[in-house]
Amino acid sequence: MEYLCVAQRFRCETVVRKSRFIATLIPIVDWDDATQQIKQIRKEFSDATHHCYAVVCDGSGNAQRFSDDGEPQGTAGMPMLDVLRKRGVCRTLAVVTRYFGGVKLGANGLVGAYAGSVADALDRAPMTRYKSAEAYCVHCDYGVADKLMQSVRAAGGATDAPVYGNGVEFCFRIAPHMPQALSDRIADLTQGRADVRKIGQGVYAFETTGK
Repeated sequence: MEYLCVAQRFRCETVVRKSRFIATLIPIVDWDDATQQIKQIRKEFSDATHHCYAVVCDGSGNAQRFSDDGEPQGTAGMPMLDVLRKRGVCRTLAVVTRYFGGVKLGANGLVGAYAGSVADALDRAPMTRYKSAEAYCVHCDYGVADKLMQSVRAAGGATDAPVYGNGVEFCFRIAPHMPQALSDRIADLTQGRADVRKIGQGVYAFETTGK
């Protein structure tokens, strides 16, 4: 499994023929979380004309919901959801708040405005990539810690900040199963003395872009 999720709440605004479209992206845990976030945005922009949304609630992309919120059917929520799906974005809520500017956009114009607002926000927001992986912790000597972390990253893994004490400990995530070349590299650098412990297997955050 692999997907993208917005790293933090992000908002941007566009104007299309005098209508304001305010796109808000929010990382969410589940549908209940999304519902509360939608309520907060409705309260924040209580004088807006529409609050259309699309949400993918899980990591597999199966739990999806959307709303046109009074716009003509099929012109807002579904186009927004299509953008999330095509980008591989999960566990993310997209709300586009519209302030009507007095000029009707027509069905095609609405589809372009709502989908474009979400696409623009995704282009600019910090995004985190999640992958199925195994998690490990390593305890090693100070002299080899940096080289070990570089080796993990070279193998496509992600490392956490090291903790210094009686030696160095750091945790990392690597796609199942740990490559034999990386295991051999760890053994070689530490002369077989590194304490490597598997601490879990699941879906973990890897790199975050756009921070």
